[in-house]
Amino acid sequence: MTTRRPDVDEMQRMGFFGKAWLALRAMYALAKNIVDPWGQQAFQWALDGWGIGRVARRAKHSELGRHLLETRPLLAIDLERYAQYPEGTLGHFLAQWFRAWKLEPFPARRVPQSDLEYFVDRLYFTHDVWHALCGLGTDLRNELRFLAVLLSQYASGSGLMALVLGWLRVPFNDGVVAFLTMPYEAFRFYRWGQRSMDLCFVPWEALLDQPLEAVRAQFLAADRPRIGEWQTWPTPRIVLPPKLEAEAGVMGDTAVSTS
Repeated sequence: MTTRRPDVDEMQRMGFFGKAWLALRAMYALAKNIVDPWGQQAFQWALDGWGIGRVARRAKHSELGRHLLETRPLLAIDLERYAQYPEGTLGHFLAQWFRAWKLEPFPARRVPQSDLEYFVDRLYFTHDVWHALCGLGTDLRNELRFLAVLLSQYASGSGLMALVLGWLRVPFNDGVVAFLTMPYEAFRFYRWGQRSMDLCFVPWEALLDQPLEAVRAQFLAADRPRIGEWQTWPTPRIVLPPKLEAEAGVMGDTAVSTS
């Protein structure tokens, strides 16, 4: 017999023990299918609801945050439309980024019923957009660097768990030296995230026709860490790991360029 899955309204009303139970159910669902939509949403509500609640409250004291709450831009990504923007713009770059990293936009959810739910969904839908804006890929080490940026801006139980578990995988993927240097790299990106604009409030949907580097200069701190493949910043290049480079049939670290 299958136990009924609680919906979003029930998730929001749960207390500490209810959310602990929800987290266990979500992890079980994701262990069977990592892209289970309910599992992903339940995991967010169980581990991140408190932290995202702070984001929603903070939005009311920010001009950009208030604008998002008043307009609630449609949480959808249309790569075909973005590809039509001129080369060098944020929209064109996002279309290239998703395709280069073989990413698909997240599936639609119900229309958010509250400010809190809106930001829960915004964090979910725009995760890969922020990856692109920060120039950090979705391979393991760059994911950990990016998680450090997010953790500098909002409390995320799932992000902290992913950072620790991901770090423990690093020696098997990238070797012992990478395992030892990863905490320092994460710390540097954490500090950079603190100096940058709160990514939750970046109105990227209204900036698709703007030059990519102008958008980065407006919202991101200039002193981005120069680590590994990123010796210069800002840069419009999309740097892929060797495996994806081979699959894409590209050469060197200039897989995609918007310059």
